[in-house]
Amino acid sequence: MPNFSIRLRLIFLSALLLAILAGSSALLIRELARDSQSLTEEASLVSVVRNANSASKHFGDLKYWAIDSAVTQLAGSQQAADGAKAALESDLKAISAVDPAVVEAIGGEVYTMTDLARQAGVAYSSDDSAAGNALLAQAKSHILSIDDHLDKIVDRVEQQAVRRRDMSTRQAELAVKLAIVGGIGALVIALGFTALTVHSITVPLKQLDRSIASITRGELNVAMPPSGVPEIAAMTGTLGMLRDSLIERDRLERDRQRAELETRAARDTAEAALHDLKAAQANLIQAEKMASLGQLTAGIAHEIKNPLNFVNNFAGLSIELLDELKTAASPTIDALDDNRRGEMEETLGTLTRNLTKIVEHGQRADGIVKSMLAHSRDTSGERRRVDINALVEESLNLAYHGARAQDRNFNITLERDYKAATKPIELVPQNITRVLLNLFANGFYAAHKQREKLGATTFEPTLWVTTRECDGAVEIAVRDNGIGIASEDRDKLFQPFFTTKPSGEGTGLGLSISYDIVSQEHGGAISVDSRLGEFTEFTVTLPRSISRATRGKSQ
Repeated sequence: MPNFSIRLRLIFLSALLLAILAGSSALLIRELARDSQSLTEEASLVSVVRNANSASKHFGDLKYWAIDSAVTQLAGSQQAADGAKAALESDLKAISAVDPAVVEAIGGEVYTMTDLARQAGVAYSSDDSAAGNALLAQAKSHILSIDDHLDKIVDRVEQQAVRRRDMSTRQAELAVKLAIVGGIGALVIALGFTALTVHSITVPLKQLDRSIASITRGELNVAMPPSGVPEIAAMTGTLGMLRDSLIERDRLERDRQRAELETRAARDTAEAALHDLKAAQANLIQAEKMASLGQLTAGIAHEIKNPLNFVNNFAGLSIELLDELKTAASPTIDALDDNRRGEMEETLGTLTRNLTKIVEHGQRADGIVKSMLAHSRDTSGERRRVDINALVEESLNLAYHGARAQDRNFNITLERDYKAATKPIELVPQNITRVLLNLFANGFYAAHKQREKLGATTFEPTLWVTTRECDGAVEIAVRDNGIGIASEDRDKLFQPFFTTKPSGEGTGLGLSISYDIVSQEHGGAISVDSRLGEFTEFTVTLPRSISRATRGKSQ
């Protein structure tokens, strides 16, 4: 169907499908009409068979009542014989269409038989038995002839009915086969023409779609597909115009980019120089501020440390003197009455508790001051290339044995998985060791608290340490199965003096110092993931190469 529009193709396909449907329907209707006629004829033969059988029955009644009437001379027998004869005549009339000659012969035989029976009845009524018997014998011979004729006509009608039934069955089977074959043929023809029409439309559309997709991806040298469908040919022409305009636009864009290339290169060079200058200036200013802040923090911490040592020392000494006072005044206190002795013991107990609290909080303040001094101290060291796996293993052993030295009952399972490459990485070993010790200590603490919470027999504290390569960087993951960190506390973990530990067990500067070492000194990152009551995992990312600005901060 060359150069036909899509509309004409669809109209032609619809008309063809309607013609196929009409032809197959007409064929089916014709076969159904023939089957209907055969069924009508078969029904007529069945009715004839029924009438023939009824005629045999009524003739049996007639011969019985006719002979009985001749012998007995009863009026009832004669009436029954007349009724049977009337019914027989009606049946013979119904089957006369099948074989009129035989039916007419049967009618004559019936008339003769009934007349002989009537004459026999007259002879019997005249006491002439011999004549009556002779007449009845003649009547019986006619009865046998009638029975023979009726049997023959019944057989003939039944055979015709069977033949008509077989013929109707064959015709019905043939009609079914023709309907199936015709339907399948019509379906195949319809599907064939449908597929041909759809193919003539979809193939050019797919070619056009591929060309559109190629132009969308930027492949402007794609050829426009030919098409014999007017609508698709018009779309192809429009697409070709679009492709040509895009090619022209790209040519103009390349000319513009070439024109701007030299100017951009000069501008980039100037901007890079300005950026380096500003970065150096910012580093100098930041270093100046941090140095001043560090000196101020160190000075304040030193000034606080002296009176704080005085408070801690004298509080401890006061506790010892109070214990000596209790021992010396014990006899005197025992001699007092119950009320005075109770008041005295309560006062001494209150003094002891107050002094213990002073010592406890003084020691906590002393720890904070020491951490402030460590935080303000210059953390930069010599940068060199080290094996990260060896550094992590050394720090882990140092943290573990340090924890064991503080608490001989401390125990934890250490799981190591070092997958980082053996290629050395450039960093400050002392400061990264400090970061790792802080993370290991936090993991030991969290796992130990979880063990106290769940019970030593049902919980095994474990610390997992993993190293791996990750897109030009090295990741160090420290995971514990401890008490976890609440979601509202995670964003504040790296702030100075913030801690999730109870009062007196942490200063809140360890993670802050670690964050500064990793992010500012090494240009890396440190993150945390945790689930309350299940685990906490810190991930330290150290790049293998750092920027000049970051390198300048660490020097």
